[in-house]
Amino acid sequence: MRLIDLLPVLCLLPHPLTATFADDAYHVDFHHVLLGAPQPRATFLHRPSAASKASLLYTLSNRSVLGAVNPRDGLVVWRQQLGNGNGLLKPVFGDNIIVSAINRTVQAWDAVEGRLVWDWTSHEEIKTLEVSQSDGGGRGVYILTQGARSGASVRKLSAHSGALVWEFHDESGNMPQGLSISAQGLYFVASHSAILQGSKIKVIILNPSDGVSLGVMSLSTDADLSNDDSTLTLESTSFSSLVVWSDRTSNSLRINVLGTNKIHVARLPSEKDESIETLQITTSATEEGAVDLLVHCKIRTSHSTSHLAQLYRLDTVSESLKMVYHLPKVQGPAAVSIATYEGSTYLIRTTRRDVTLFSSTSARHLGQWLLRPKGHSPSTNAYDIPFAVSEVVVKGKSSYAVRSAVLLSTGDWEMIQNGEDLWFRPESLAGVVAAAWATADGHQSLAKELETESHSGIAAAYFHRIKRHARGSKKLPQWIQGLPERIAHSLLGIEYRPQTMGYQRDSFGFHKTLILATDSGGVFALDAGSNGKILWRTQVSVLGKAKLWEIESIEVSIDVALIRVVGGRELQVRVTDGTVLDDRLNSAEADLKMTITVPNMSGSALPIRVKTDGAVTVPQRRHSRLDTTIVTRDDDMTIRGWTFSTSEPKLAWAFLAQPNERIISVIARPLNDPVASIGKALGDRNVLYKFLSPNLLVITSVKKDTSSASFYILDSISGRMLHTLNHPAVDVTQPIASVFSENWFAYAVFSNMTKGAMTEAATKGYQVVISELYESTVANDRGPMDSASNSAYLHPRTVDAGAHDDGPHLVSQTYLVPAAVSFMTVTSTAQGITPRSLLCVVPTLNSVFAIPRAITDPRRPTGRDATSIEAEEGLFRHEAALEFDPKWALNHMREIQDVQGVITSPSFLESTSLVFAFGNLDLFGTRIAPIGGFDMLGKGFNKIQLIGTVVALAIGTGVLAPLVSLGNASCSASARAEKADRL
Repeated sequence: MRLIDLLPVLCLLPHPLTATFADDAYHVDFHHVLLGAPQPRATFLHRPSAASKASLLYTLSNRSVLGAVNPRDGLVVWRQQLGNGNGLLKPVFGDNIIVSAINRTVQAWDAVEGRLVWDWTSHEEIKTLEVSQSDGGGRGVYILTQGARSGASVRKLSAHSGALVWEFHDESGNMPQGLSISAQGLYFVASHSAILQGSKIKVIILNPSDGVSLGVMSLSTDADLSNDDSTLTLESTSFSSLVVWSDRTSNSLRINVLGTNKIHVARLPSEKDESIETLQITTSATEEGAVDLLVHCKIRTSHSTSHLAQLYRLDTVSESLKMVYHLPKVQGPAAVSIATYEGSTYLIRTTRRDVTLFSSTSARHLGQWLLRPKGHSPSTNAYDIPFAVSEVVVKGKSSYAVRSAVLLSTGDWEMIQNGEDLWFRPESLAGVVAAAWATADGHQSLAKELETESHSGIAAAYFHRIKRHARGSKKLPQWIQGLPERIAHSLLGIEYRPQTMGYQRDSFGFHKTLILATDSGGVFALDAGSNGKILWRTQVSVLGKAKLWEIESIEVSIDVALIRVVGGRELQVRVTDGTVLDDRLNSAEADLKMTITVPNMSGSALPIRVKTDGAVTVPQRRHSRLDTTIVTRDDDMTIRGWTFSTSEPKLAWAFLAQPNERIISVIARPLNDPVASIGKALGDRNVLYKFLSPNLLVITSVKKDTSSASFYILDSISGRMLHTLNHPAVDVTQPIASVFSENWFAYAVFSNMTKGAMTEAATKGYQVVISELYESTVANDRGPMDSASNSAYLHPRTVDAGAHDDGPHLVSQTYLVPAAVSFMTVTSTAQGITPRSLLCVVPTLNSVFAIPRAITDPRRPTGRDATSIEAEEGLFRHEAALEFDPKWALNHMREIQDVQGVITSPSFLESTSLVFAFGNLDLFGTRIAPIGGFDMLGKGFNKIQLIGTVVALAIGTGVLAPLVSLGNASCSASARAEKADRL
């Protein structure tokens, strides 16, 4: 019996309903749990509870993700997505909570478990968040808000419940700068314009208990403070609060202890041809009445960058400021942080080469640790170090344990303890906007070599093969060296780690390469078969804080990845090492949207430019004849089909949306969508032929005024409309996902239809609709296609009045699902023999589900049980509600947050498909066998026993063979003797 005849039976077995087998979970998949780049002012080490002896590393990232990281191993303890915007984060000592503020919401979180304790929402934007660490006036959370018309307001919330305690409104029109809280009081700092120039600092002293104003002070800045070229920073300790600002020339700092009138001046290092690029100020309380103030300067010259740090001590009792010492200037990236231990203050400087520990009393270092090669990998040595947070533990008289969480300019995070790299978090992988698969280099190179030999003469092909084998023999020593490890891996399951980076032999196609592009301008390559290991990274664009990299597509051909950027930019990156081979900007036309390449009749690539209005242009070239159709989309209203009889494009058809209708998506069948059978075998041995065409499009449009969605099936060659599906009462504000494969398509909507709206039953909720296209409603009938296979109409067919329309026969079924589906795709295999699974991204469950094809078959009988013939085909009774079975979840117990897309790729095994999910945060990769791994041995197969059996049989055969031969010889001699006696 053929394998394809067994597929309907295999679909009924229990094991296909499992997306990934239990023994494969956490072995064949990988998950990058990401937070995003930590924000310097919202990252700190903090003990989650009073009973805890160890600290957790808390951060609020640039992607508004609040998380707690274990400093020992870098694993995420918990995390919460807060929304979009710049956030604030403060710890509350003694109450086991941390408080965050983003946009207009303040939330308190349990520091150990990450659960929400309370939240409070303001009507205005929150600018500053401060937390009182003392019980004077009641421990509270203080926020500063600013409205467009209502001015600035200061409010106090209860740290235990989030209840509003009091509020203070300032309607003077001053520009609020921040809040500062200490044992001396609560200070509201604002700036107001001076009469002549610049701005002045206004300080309002508030009573922390009731919010009553205790006084107003004005600090003269001598025209130094300006919103354009000066820096104002508020720092607070348990004893005092400081306001620090720089002058216009950045040659000095002005320091004021809030509540006093005296302004201290600290001179900054300045030499000829040097300029201070960044200035970081950190404070720490040492003893009552004293504050250590660290000033860290990044100095830039025309040809180099250096760092210098100065430590000042401010005595608030005597109102004196003196410089304790300054750290020697170092070239290259550096970060300086402050840590306290049992009342003592320590300075930690981290550079590319070493980590140095200083005390707050002397410039003599207490310890220095060189960064070992495994600490700072070569990939991170080329980047800057914006900041670090550190922790110091004194183990003896001269023994210290220092660990620093270092942020790299790429957005990655690294923990260094006494010069050793404890862990590395690739936070720069967050924000993937496009991804593509690349086959291992060896297989594609071999295919290219064989193709070259097939198009050569006999002699040329022979010598080409000799050269190919000679080049391959260079890798023989390396192959022999790794042979014992590969044998141990094959027989004993011991993990095999190749000594060399790059692409290795891939027998099953599991080690495919993933090419990723992030919105921050980075390009990465991951090994899908080695737990998502980063092979290389390249920063191809440097963007501003408010800019994001927009990618049209990534196309991989042999060993080159072509990245098309919105605006006409094209990059060619070598897949093996990330080298940028070409970087060009097609800016000849201002309205250029993108450029695509299409092979012409001679086989060479011809660039075709697509404009923003949907028109296409082709460079004037002789003998550039094309035989293809290109579909473009200009905006949300029109879709056009272009044909190329010559090098000049010709408009073949146009699809115009109806008035008030907006096109939201246009999808086609995947490029790799093989079809193993042109028909579906029925239970009575008849065949229902599929309507197969590689040129079909599914167009999704919505009407906001009527809350309806429409789905159009269009032939892209002729522009003929094959079918239309209309859905009334659809929530068009929610995502509408769709997918098209083989002869079926699916989409997901949220229906608001209630009882009485075109139906007698209420169908409000999330729906998944599955539709299949067939040639005819009658089995064994191909309709007008006759005996043709895998073809479509090249020209519109005219239908006479009263005649039967020759369009496809459509079978649809609707399922109610418990949650919204934001993205859909299907699994893919090399030959298309394995039934495809429908992959659905469910954001509310943070999961990706693989729904078996048999579950979503629209031909399942409705309102009755399946007949014996239908059951033999694999059909069973249709149920309107389709629950997401936990066994379908590809990620198992993991939570994959903020997934925006999923791509699949066939492996070298027909049973298995590779799956990769990406988005604004997490990355997840796995492999799935929809009907089981029928072409691969399972983990329970005992290879050693098999080899032992074969060896034992070989030994037994070798031992018994002489005896058998001797016995045969004896029998032959006896037979001859008996025959002689008879004669």
